[in-house]
Amino acid sequence: MPSFKQTFWKYWYQYLSGRIGSDPITFLNYGYWPPAGQTLPLSAEDETNRPAIQLYHHVAGAWPLDGKNVLEVSCGHGGGASFLTRYHHPASYTAIDQNPKAIDFCRKVHAPQKIDFRIGDAQALDFPENTFDAVINVEASHCYPDQAAFYSSVKRVLKPGGRLLHADFRPRDELSQWEDDISANFHIASKTDITPHVIRALQRTTERFRALAHRLSPKILHRTMETFAGVEGSAIYNSFVSGERVYLSFQLIKPA
Repeated sequence: MPSFKQTFWKYWYQYLSGRIGSDPITFLNYGYWPPAGQTLPLSAEDETNRPAIQLYHHVAGAWPLDGKNVLEVSCGHGGGASFLTRYHHPASYTAIDQNPKAIDFCRKVHAPQKIDFRIGDAQALDFPENTFDAVINVEASHCYPDQAAFYSSVKRVLKPGGRLLHADFRPRDELSQWEDDISANFHIASKTDITPHVIRALQRTTERFRALAHRLSPKILHRTMETFAGVEGSAIYNSFVSGERVYLSFQLIKPA
C-alpha cells in the first residue's frame, strides 16, 4: 500500500500540472545564484528562468555531459532537460517522472529537443543494468518514501564509474541518514552546501513565485502554495535562513 508521503506528492504534483495547463512554466525548483563573477551566458529566451537554470548548470557542470548517455530522474516540467540538452550536448537524454500530466506537458512543450520523456518510478528504474553514463536528480529525492531504493536503483542503471549528479535539501536532523543512504551505493566525489546560493535565488524570484502561486490556486491555498514555492517569509524560506534545512549538491560515482 502506498505511504501517505508517496500519495501526497503524487497527487500534489498532478494538481500543479493540471493548474498550470499549457502555461510555459517549465521549472519547479528553488534556483541557485552563483558567486559574483560567475555569470552563466544564456540566450534571451532563457533569461526568465535564470535562477532555476543556474541550479541545473551548477549540478550538471560537476562532470562533462558532452557525448554522454544521460537519464534525468523526476524531470518535472522538463525545463532542466531542455536546458541540458541544448547547452551541455549529451549524446542522448532520457527523462522520467511519475506524474503523467507532467510527461504529457514535456512531450508537447519540448518536442523540438527530441528528449525521450517517459513515465517512471524513481525507486524502481525500468532500464537495464549499466545503461547510463550519468543520472541527474534535482530537488526531488525528498519526496521519495524509500530513499535507499532510489539510490540503489540509480546505481544499478549507471555504468561503472558513472555519475549521479544530485542536489536537494533535508532538515538538518536527517542529514546523517541521507549521507548513509548515499554512501551505501556511491563514492562521494564532492559535497557542497549551496544553501546561501539557494536563498539568494529565492530572494530574486519571490515576487514572481508569489504571483504564480496566487494565480494558480484558490485563495484558501495561497499560503500553502507560497510555502511550496519558498517565497520570502514562508516556512520553507525561513528554515533555510535559520539553518533548520540545508541544501546540498553532490557528485557521486558508482564504483568500478
